[in-house]
Amino acid sequence: MEKDNIKTIRDFMIPQFTLISTPEQEEIVRQREAEAERQRELELLARKKQEFENSGVPKRYWNESFETWKARNADDEKRLQAVIEYSHKENNDSVLLLLGPKGVGKTHLGSSIIREAGGTFISIEEMIFQYEGSTDYHAKINRVELMNFYSTTPMLVIDEIGRSMQQAKEDSILNYVLRRRYENMLPTVLISNLKKEDLLKKLGDAVVDRLTETCKSVEFVGESYRLGKRKII
Repeated sequence: MEKDNIKTIRDFMIPQFTLISTPEQEEIVRQREAEAERQRELELLARKKQEFENSGVPKRYWNESFETWKARNADDEKRLQAVIEYSHKENNDSVLLLLGPKGVGKTHLGSSIIREAGGTFISIEEMIFQYEGSTDYHAKINRVELMNFYSTTPMLVIDEIGRSMQQAKEDSILNYVLRRRYENMLPTVLISNLKKEDLLKKLGDAVVDRLTETCKSVEFVGESYRLGKRKII
C-alpha cells in the first residue's frame, strides 16, 4: 500500500505535456512527406530507366514504347493489343512469335515488352557472338553461366531469328534456350522475318512439341515503315 501511494504521488508530480501542432506546422509536415514521396518516385524511375538501357535493347529504341508504335489500321490495333496483353500477363510461361516482313515495327514492340515487363533483349547473332566468346581465357562469363543467364532471365526477347550467318549454331542455341526456359516456366519472345511454318520447321519437332501448349503468334503485314520515312525525306 505504501509503494502504491509513492507511485501515485510521483505520477502526480510529473507534469503532463500535450503537443499541439499549429496548421502551419502540419502543412510543413505534409510538404516534407510529399517531397519524400516525389523523391522515391524519381529514384524508382531512374532505376527503371537504367535497367531498361542495360537490358540489351538497342539505343535506337530507348525512347520507344507501346504508345509510340503507329498502328496503320484496325488489324494493327489488334496486333498491338495482343502484344500489350502478353507483356502484362501474370505467371507468364508462354512463347510469343512476332513475325512479318522487315520494317513493320516488330523490334519496336519487342523493345516495348522489355520496357513494360523487364528482362533481356538480344539478337540471335549477338547471342552466338557471346557464346563463341565465352570460351576465351579473358571472358567475363563462361559458357555455362551465359546459357544459364539466358535460360533464367525473367523475360527474354530474341530478335533477328533466321538471319545469322551460322544457321546450325543458331538452331542449336535456340533449341537449348527454349527448352530450358520451357522447363523454368519463363516467357520468351521470338522475332523473325520468317513465315510461321518456316520458323517452326527451323526450330524442329522437339521444340515445336513444347511450343504447342504455350505458343502464340502475331503476324504482321504491310510495307516497311522505313520506306515511308525515306519518302518523306
